[in-house]
Amino acid sequence: MAALLILAFAFIPLVGVIGTGTSDTDVTNSYIFAQTAARSILENLLDSVPFECVHLEPGTVADLDGSNAEDHVARFTDTPSYQVASFLALLGNKTDQLGRGTLTDSRGTSYAVKLLIFPVEGLDTNIPDPTQELVLTYLPRPLFEQANVGGHPAWYTSDEFVPPGVNRPYDYELNPIQTNARNLGVPFGTNASERYCMMKRFLLRIRWRMPPNRERFLEVYTAKANLSRVD
Repeated sequence: MAALLILAFAFIPLVGVIGTGTSDTDVTNSYIFAQTAARSILENLLDSVPFECVHLEPGTVADLDGSNAEDHVARFTDTPSYQVASFLALLGNKTDQLGRGTLTDSRGTSYAVKLLIFPVEGLDTNIPDPTQELVLTYLPRPLFEQANVGGHPAWYTSDEFVPPGVNRPYDYELNPIQTNARNLGVPFGTNASERYCMMKRFLLRIRWRMPPNRERFLEVYTAKANLSRVD
């Protein structure tokens, strides 16, 4: 009898170790699933979804189960060249065109997915203001490239680098030029909160429970620019 008790107590730590190891494996697999989903979603958002397909949904939007209502949720719209259903499927959303959905892994764990959008608006003026909008700064074409004699370039034309009397490239001082979305020709836009918008910031959040009494989440931030100037 004593031997059986000793054997039973000896198995208690072993069972505990096995149980803990299984739990840790489940947690690790859940993070791998969330990270893989996030990578696929963001790669498609940046590489495939046109800038003009994603906008800010007014008001608050809950998850598909009705919980966690919040603002700044993205809304997707079709264009003649792109249908958003394929992207929304990556979020686990076959219900509407909002940036939310539910994914389920092979173990039956559910992941609530939500894509938040924060458009960067420009000012309705040609005077750039770095404190209130996205401003681009660049250097103009070097003046020595524009120097000419009789309509012909006056630089890199001889073995002496430049002819006598012509300024060297190092003799010019170039002042940077600032410009904003309106100066670049970005349209005013038809959606509120997206006026002269040439960049949209995104926050992707994936939430799940593992174990059931502990919530976990993954958040990834990125941005997409309107380089094509299409609204």
